Amino acid sequence: MRLVPQLIVRIGADMRLAMILLFASLTVVSVIPFAIFRALQGDWVAAAVDTLMVLTMLGNAAFAWVTGRTLLAGSINAVVVSATCAVLPGVLGMTGLFWIYTVLLANFMLAPRWLAVSCGLLITIGALLTAPFPNAVAATAFVVSTALVMLYAFIFASLTEYQRQRLVGLATRDPLTGVANRRSMEVELAEVLRTHHAQAQPAALAVVDLDHFKRINDLHGHDAGDRVLQAFAQLVEHCIRKRDRLFRFGGEEFVLLFPATDRDGARAALEKVQRELRGNLAGPDGPVTVSIGAAMLEPGDDWPAWLSRADQALYLAKRSGRDQVRFDDPRPSPGERRLQLVATQGGH
Repeated sequence: MRLVPQLIVRIGADMRLAMILLFASLTVVSVIPFAIFRALQGDWVAAAVDTLMVLTMLGNAAFAWVTGRTLLAGSINAVVVSATCAVLPGVLGMTGLFWIYTVLLANFMLAPRWLAVSCGLLITIGALLTAPFPNAVAATAFVVSTALVMLYAFIFASLTEYQRQRLVGLATRDPLTGVANRRSMEVELAEVLRTHHAQAQPAALAVVDLDHFKRINDLHGHDAGDRVLQAFAQLVEHCIRKRDRLFRFGGEEFVLLFPATDRDGARAALEKVQRELRGNLAGPDGPVTVSIGAAMLEPGDDWPAWLSRADQALYLAKRSGRDQVRFDDPRPSPGERRLQLVATQGGH
């Protein structure tokens, strides 16, 4: 009984998986009767082709369900079924053409558009070479009709992908600054934790708060504050690495994630961010500074505990005078110890 709720949840979360399972089910229901009938009639080649199609769809459905690699499974479906359809008219005659239009449409739902177009060309050329068209007019009509079906399917698939990307953007991006939002942060932090536990990679997390930001909103209005937040996001994204991530946590608080980064690397990156902001971030009354609290990922951490330690370090930075970087662990890193040693020696 637990299988049905699990199936519903998986299908609701992955549309491509839903399409693969649906097409597999429809193939079993619609093709198996033909395979049985042709086997009983002694048409073993056609029965084998039908059986191959059914087994491919079922195998890929199982593969997609177990591994979650739905794009690969859909691509395999498209290639195998299209190759089958390319030779089907040579096996079944003109009757084999009836299945082609269904496959052309299905390919755009299961596979990337470029692969769906390639498979469509394969089907069209194969059918032209194998189907017993009565004359050139019939062959031309077939080519034109398949081209139109692919064109309409391509347009529909492109519009659907565009709308999907917009919806994903609305769900995962902050509309004001354009950076990733809190929901996206939770997903990515969970992924970093999995990588850390699997490969023992270090990682750092920092909470960044704009100093005295409320004063900007109170004195100059929220539009002025919004412009400062937008400028902050642009400056930070400009000076961090591609693999580092900036999230808007809420209000004037942001979170920086540094995957595969040790403490020295995180401190260097955060000091670079702070230098960039000191020199370029300004509001109506002048420069705007930031306070930063950071924490390294520790064994046994979940992401809320990790974030909480970075947040505590932020409060320490604010209590210590703002405009500075503080780590939750008071012990200096090797790089910091070297700087302290140099300073001590210089004093002597």
